[in-house]
Amino acid sequence: MEKMDHHIEMIQEGQMNIFEAEYQAKEQEVLKVVEQAKTKLMTELRMEGVHPYISAIGNFLLDFIKDNPSAAEKIMVKGKTIIGSMKEMRKIAEKQQVNNCGVLTPEQGLEAVLSYFDIKPKEKVPVVKVATPNLSNHTPKESVVAPKPTQRFEASLDEFL
Repeated sequence: MEKMDHHIEMIQEGQMNIFEAEYQAKEQEVLKVVEQAKTKLMTELRMEGVHPYISAIGNFLLDFIKDNPSAAEKIMVKGKTIIGSMKEMRKIAEKQQVNNCGVLTPEQGLEAVLSYFDIKPKEKVPVVKVATPNLSNHTPKESVVAPKPTQRFEASLDEFL
């Protein structure tokens, strides 16, 4: 029997070839690291309670490693935390501040978080865009809502007796 026929015969019999076994072992290892990273993030989220910013970043990272399992290793690095990534964002915002006010866009913030964890995304970080009004030509307008007239209450003394 030729080598090629033997390979086809092994696959037909349901036996796993060497390449498939290696692939499955690597896949299991990646899944294990992803689960460990999720556990680390969830532990930190539980410890910090209901802090809205930590929750937002933690949920972003959980979603990110779901879509990018190879990033889980970077999140598992000892000493790297969600709070540490927030401090990194603060440093970047302080560098950009004007009149003692520093702000990052959602994209800049999430890129700073990924940079803190040494994660280089393959494509631009997807963020839901929030509509911001164009205030460059904004002039305050008078209120369009007309005030409601107050209803009069009328009663005679005889009605109360």
